[in-house]
Amino acid sequence: MAEEGSQHPVEQVALARTLGPGSIVMMGIGCLIGGGIFTLLGPAAGLVGPGLFIAMLVGSAVAFLNLQMYLALGTTFPEAGGGYLWVRKGLGNFQGFLAGWFSWFAHAAACGVYALSLAFYAREILNFFGAADFGLGPEAIQKALAVLVVIFFGYLNWRGSKSVGSAGNIITGLLLAILGLFIGTGLLRMFSQPAPLANFSPLLPNGVFGIFAAVSFFYIAFEGSEIQVQAGEETKNPVHDLKIGLLVSWAVVSVLYLLVSLVSIGATPADGGASWKVLSGFGEGAIVKAAQGFMPFGRLFMTLAGFLANLAALNATIFSSSHVSFALARDNNIWSRLARIHSRNFTPDLAVIASTILVAIMVVVLPLFDVASAASLLFVLLFLQLNIAGIKIHFKFPDTKWKYRVPFFPITPIAAIVIYVLLALTMLRINATAWMVTAVWLLLGLVNYFAYATAKGRERFESEIVYEEAVHIGPKSGRRILLPLSPKSPLDELKRLTKISLAIASRGGGEIIFLKIHEVPQPLALLDAATTDHDRQIFENIKGWVEEFNEKMPGVAKDVNLHNLIMIGRDVTEVILEVTKVEDCDLLVLNWEGYTQTKGVVFGGKIDRILREAACDLLVVKDPKPVKSLLVAANPKAKNPNLGLVGDLVKALSDYYMPATELFCILGEEVPVYFKTDPRQLLEKMGLAKKDFGAIKFVSGRSIVKTVIEEANAVNADLVIVGAAKPKLLKDIRFGSIPESLAKHMDRSLFIVKAHRGITEDFWNRLKKLFSRASVAEAPPETVEPPHAP
Repeated sequence: MAEEGSQHPVEQVALARTLGPGSIVMMGIGCLIGGGIFTLLGPAAGLVGPGLFIAMLVGSAVAFLNLQMYLALGTTFPEAGGGYLWVRKGLGNFQGFLAGWFSWFAHAAACGVYALSLAFYAREILNFFGAADFGLGPEAIQKALAVLVVIFFGYLNWRGSKSVGSAGNIITGLLLAILGLFIGTGLLRMFSQPAPLANFSPLLPNGVFGIFAAVSFFYIAFEGSEIQVQAGEETKNPVHDLKIGLLVSWAVVSVLYLLVSLVSIGATPADGGASWKVLSGFGEGAIVKAAQGFMPFGRLFMTLAGFLANLAALNATIFSSSHVSFALARDNNIWSRLARIHSRNFTPDLAVIASTILVAIMVVVLPLFDVASAASLLFVLLFLQLNIAGIKIHFKFPDTKWKYRVPFFPITPIAAIVIYVLLALTMLRINATAWMVTAVWLLLGLVNYFAYATAKGRERFESEIVYEEAVHIGPKSGRRILLPLSPKSPLDELKRLTKISLAIASRGGGEIIFLKIHEVPQPLALLDAATTDHDRQIFENIKGWVEEFNEKMPGVAKDVNLHNLIMIGRDVTEVILEVTKVEDCDLLVLNWEGYTQTKGVVFGGKIDRILREAACDLLVVKDPKPVKSLLVAANPKAKNPNLGLVGDLVKALSDYYMPATELFCILGEEVPVYFKTDPRQLLEKMGLAKKDFGAIKFVSGRSIVKTVIEEANAVNADLVIVGAAKPKLLKDIRFGSIPESLAKHMDRSLFIVKAHRGITEDFWNRLKKLFSRASVAEAPPETVEPPHAP
C-alpha cells in the first residue's frame, strides 16, 4: 500500500479468501450463543417472566426478517464492512458513516460484554477448584482475566482468519455438545413432574410490553448475521457459502434459544418462589443455576460451557469490530492507516489492534448490563438503517444482478423497520443509559466526520483534478450550475448548452462549473490520464461564447463566475455525483444524447443513475437549439414541486432569447371546474404573471403526451418545458412516465425540470399538507371557496 502523500496511486486494499461455509456457520453460532443464553438469559427472564420462550420466538422472527436483507446484500455485495457499506451505497456517505460508526462501537461493546461475562465464568471455575484470588479481590480478578482474553483473541485475529476459524470451530463444537446434554436432561426433568407446565403460570406477568422489553434487551444475541457478512470478502464462494452460513446458523440458534428458554423455566426448581424470578436473581449465571437442579454435574458443565461460549463470542466480535474499522479507514472515514493489510498474515493488523484496545478499555471502565443494553440498541439502529438502505438500493440500481431476492419485497423490510422502531423506543423505557451512551458515541462520530472524514474526502476529490482554471468575477451569490461536457456532443450543441447555463446563472449572479471527465479503465493507473489540446481548446471556445453572451446581455458578465475542471476517475457517474456534493452545486444540466432500447433504462444507464441520486436540482436537455418559440406544459392544479424551478428557467430564457411564450394547461377529467379557466395558482407557484406569457391556453385530452406534441406542432414551438412527476413513497422514479414519453417521442427541443427535495424536507411538506387538510375539514363550509375566474 502506498504511503500517504505519495504521488503514486493507492493500490486496491483487499483481503484473502480463506473461509468456507462451515467456518461461517460456526462463527455465527458461536457468537450468538455466547451473547445470549450464557450472558443475558437471567435479565431477559426478569423482564418477560415465564413467557421467555415467546420473546425468543419473536426475536427469532424479527431476526429472520432482517436475515432476508442480509442474504440479498451479503451475497450480491460481499465486502468487508457489511452493513456500513450497504447503508452508504443506499443512503449516502453520511448515513453510511453513521452506520459504520454505530457498528464498530456495537461490536466492540458486545465484545466487552462477553469479556466481562467470561470473567464471571472464569471466576466460577477458579472458585470451583478452590483457587485463591491472589489478594486482588473478585472484581479485580474478573477484569484482569477479561483483559487477558481480549488480548489473546486480538492476537488470533491479528494472525489471520484461519487461526480464528480453527479456534472458534473447536469451541463451538464443544459448546453444542454441552447444550445438547442440558436440553435433554432438562426435558426429562420437566416431563417427569406431575405438572410439567406449572412453572409457566402466569405466562406473561408483565404483559406484552415484557415481550418487547426482553427482545430489545436480548437483541444483541441476534446480531450474528452482521458478523458473518463481515467475512464476505474472505469467503471462498460468497454466494453459496454465505447463504448456507446465514440460514443454518439462524435455524440452529433459534431452536437452541427456544429449547433452552423452555427448559430453563420449566425444569428449574422454584425454591419456594417463581422459577423465572430465581433465574433473574442470578444474572449472567442463570443457566448455571438452572442446570444445578436437573443436570448431572450441572454446575461444572454449564460453567465450562459459559466460559467457552463467551470465548467464541469474543472471537467473532473482535473479528467483526476490526473489519468494520478497516472498512471505515479504507474509505478515509477514520484514520486511513487502519486500512493497512499485514504483508504476511493478510489481515487488517492495525484495525485489529485498535479494536482490541477499544474493547479492553470498555472491559476496565464500563459495567456489564448498561453496555449490553447500548450494544443491543446500536444493533437495532444499524439494522433499521440497513433495511431502509436495502429498499433504496433496489430502486437506485435496478440493473443489479441479485444473487438472492427478498420474498414479498418491499413488505418484508418495511415490517422489519416498523419492529425495529418499536424495539428502539422500548429500550428508552427499560434502560435510558443505553440511549445516553449512544448519544455520546454519536457526538464523537460527528466530530470525527466533520473534522477528519470531510477533509479527507475533499483531499481525495482534489487529487483527481488534473486541470483547473477559474475566472472569478465575484463571490458566489446565486445558483451554482454544473455542466458536464460530453465528448460526444458536437461543438454547436455544446455552445447552446453553455448559453442556456449562462442565461440561468446570470439571474441574480451565479457560477458555472464546466466539467470534463477522463474515464480511466481499471487496469490503468489514474495518473495515466492527462489533459489534451482538445480539452484546452474547448475551454477557450467557452470563453469566446461567454463574450458573445455578454455582448448580447451587457452588464451581466460581472455577475457570473466560471470554473473549468478536468477530472479523472473510474466512473463518469461517480465523478459527477461527487462534484455536485463537494462543490455544493444547485443545478445539474445534463444533455440527453438519444433514446435507448435497453429495458428498464430511460435516458441511458449513467444519466438514469444521476437522476436518482443527485442531491441538487436537475435539468435534462434534449436537442438544445436557439429558442424563438417557447411552450410550457403544466397541470393547472399546481401541485407539482418543480414549478418554481420551471418559472426561473422561463425568466432566464425570456431575458436572453426573448421568445414567443405560451402557458399550456393540460386538463384531466378529475380537474375541478374552477381550474379550467383560472391560471392564478399555477402562475403563483411558478413565480410568474400573465404578462410573462403571450398566450395562456387550457386544453383537455385523453393522452397528455399526444396533446402536448400536437400543441407544440401547432404553434411551431422550438422548445417545450415540462416538470418532472412528483416522487412517490418507496419508489425512486426518474421523471415520471409523461416526461419520459415526451423525451422519447418529441422531435423538438425539450427541457425536463426536477427540483431536489431531501427526505426530511419531503416529510415536513407532507406533514404540513396533512395538517392543512385537517384545518380545512374543520372550517365552516362557507369559508372554503374556489377561486373565481377573472
